[in-house]
Amino acid sequence: MNAMDLLGTLMNSGMSRSGGRRIEHSMGSGGMGGPGGILGQVLGGGGSAAGSGGLMDMLGKMAGTLSQGASDGAVPAGMGASGSGGGLLGNLAGALFGGGAGSSRSTAGAGGMAMLGGLALEALRKMGGASAAAQSLDIDDATRLVAGLRKPANVEEEQQVMDVASLTLKAMINAAKADGRIDEMETERIVGKLKEGGISDEEQRFVAEEMRKPMDMDSIARAVPNQQVATQIYAASLLAIEVDTDKERRYLQDLAAALKLDNKAVGYLHSALGVA
Repeated sequence: MNAMDLLGTLMNSGMSRSGGRRIEHSMGSGGMGGPGGILGQVLGGGGSAAGSGGLMDMLGKMAGTLSQGASDGAVPAGMGASGSGGGLLGNLAGALFGGGAGSSRSTAGAGGMAMLGGLALEALRKMGGASAAAQSLDIDDATRLVAGLRKPANVEEEQQVMDVASLTLKAMINAAKADGRIDEMETERIVGKLKEGGISDEEQRFVAEEMRKPMDMDSIARAVPNQQVATQIYAASLLAIEVDTDKERRYLQDLAAALKLDNKAVGYLHSALGVA
């Protein structure tokens, strides 16, 4: 099973009704795309990521970082060079999360990983205030790898990335159980929707088995290797659910505690994704 491809399909299908809107919100001025945002600093060309095609160029780089056959910095097929006009969300969905000409599951998975990684980096920078956090966070090669912002250089790094993708999948599915509404019928509905996105029989079995398992936040938290991945896992969980019930809110509170996340980092993720 290719965890990266499955993650792309899962994010493309949208585990929550608000997933697409939240992704768009995270790229705007209130998220990573604002002045001094992490996108500009990590991907080159500081300042605001919005305007003059900057946002779409950066999304192209994000979606191409881990995809096989994509050159660094290239804008994937189906993504326009301009970030202006009413086509922004359509281009975003088409190029980053499937559905556009030339898009692929691996591109969607890579883009999703990079988006989650960028959100986590920005959240960690915010913990001590803008200037202090920028100085304290060293975005080295190891951090870029788990954040989805560079390609693996060898087999060991490829496995590391796949491990993070697999853990992200499990965290999103676990979060979806928070309100207690996933029964056998709902499991079949979700798996059926993913099947339309092209997942294999093995991937269908994996998703169904994960959905049928009892909720297990502790095992997910124990498997997290560092604070960067912990923050990515929380961001992915926010995308997986609506957060419109008390059970879901309590789940997120418990998850933040289990992952030992700073309140400022959690607050940033909620703000960047437009989640109250």
